[in-house]
Amino acid sequence: MVPLFGCHAADGSENRTGVNEPGISGTTANGEYVIDASGNRLLIPDESDIKIASVYAVAVPFIVALGLTDNVVAINYKSIFWAENSEGLARAGSVGRGLVNLEALASLSPDVLIHRANDPRTTGAVEEIGITVMSLKAESIDDINSTLDMMGSFFNVRDRAEEVKSWMSEKFDKIARIVEGIPENERPTAIMMGGELGIVAGGDMLQSWMIELAGAKCLASEIEGGNIDGSRASAWAHIGMERLFTLNPDVIFCTSSTVLDYSVEEIYNDPTLNGLEAVKSGRVFLMPAKWDSWDLPGISCAIGTMWMLHKMFPELISADEMQAEIDEYYIFMFGRTFGNDYLGYDLAS
Repeated sequence: MVPLFGCHAADGSENRTGVNEPGISGTTANGEYVIDASGNRLLIPDESDIKIASVYAVAVPFIVALGLTDNVVAINYKSIFWAENSEGLARAGSVGRGLVNLEALASLSPDVLIHRANDPRTTGAVEEIGITVMSLKAESIDDINSTLDMMGSFFNVRDRAEEVKSWMSEKFDKIARIVEGIPENERPTAIMMGGELGIVAGGDMLQSWMIELAGAKCLASEIEGGNIDGSRASAWAHIGMERLFTLNPDVIFCTSSTVLDYSVEEIYNDPTLNGLEAVKSGRVFLMPAKWDSWDLPGISCAIGTMWMLHKMFPELISADEMQAEIDEYYIFMFGRTFGNDYLGYDLAS
C-alpha cells in the first residue's frame, strides 16, 4: 500500500490551504513528494506498480497519455471507446461514476484514487480508509501541464509526461502563429453551450479558454460558473435564454463533454432561436467527437482548439490539414488512427 501522505504538509502540519503550487515536487526526510491540485503533498512511492482507481472521467485521458492503463483497477470512462482501445482499461472494474462507492473502493484496495479537486468531503472519506487521494484540476493549459508534472513524478513516467507536454506545446504554438495573423475586427464572438440551452461554459472553464486561443472573443469570459443557487458544484453558468439573446454570439459551440438535451438541428429548426446571429449565419457547431470529447479537460483540448479554429477560419486550416492533425493526435495517444465514422465527427458539416 502506498503511504498516505495526502493530508499533511512536509513538515507534518495540516495542509488543506491549497497555497502550494500544483505539480511542484520536492524532497523531505520522508522522501520525494508532489503537490496535487488541492495543494496537498503526496509522498512518491518507491514501488513502480501503483494501483489506480478513479470515478473522475477527466482522469482517463491523462492515464492513457502517460501509459498507465495497466495500473488501473477501477475507472470511470465517458464512453466505451476507452475500454475498446485499451486492454488495461477493459480489464478495470468500477467504484462508481462521479461518486465514490467506498465499500467497492476498499474491496479493490487501490494505492491511489485520482479525483476532482473540488470534492474535499470525498477526499477525506477515502483517506480515512487508508487510500491516498490525488486531486486533479484541468481548466487551463497551466493546470494540464501541472497535472502532467504531478502524475509524471508520482508514477515515475517523467519522460513521457515531458513528451506529452512538448506535443501539446507544439500544437498550441502552431495555433498561436495562425491566430496572430487574424485582424482583431475579423474575430467572431463565441460561447460554448452546455448540456442545456441557456447554460454556457463560464470564464473559468477550459472551453472558454479554448475559444480565445482559437481566435474568437469569448462572451462568457467574465461570467462566473455555478448553479442557479450560486453554489459551485458546477462550473457551467446558468445564464438563461434572455441573456443568451443579449450576448448574441456570432458562433455557438456545443459541448460534447456531457449529454445534451438538444441537438444542433433542433437549434436551427426552432423559430424562437432564428434571431440569434450564430443561427442566422449557420455557425452552430457540435464539438467532436461523439466517443472522445475534444473539449473534455485534458490532452484532447489541443486538437479541439485547432478544430474550433478550422470551423471559424476554414481558409486557415483546411479539412485535409485538420484530418492530418486528428490522425497525428490518435497516433500519439493510441499508436493508431481511427475512422471519423467510428469516433463520430464529420469535417464536412
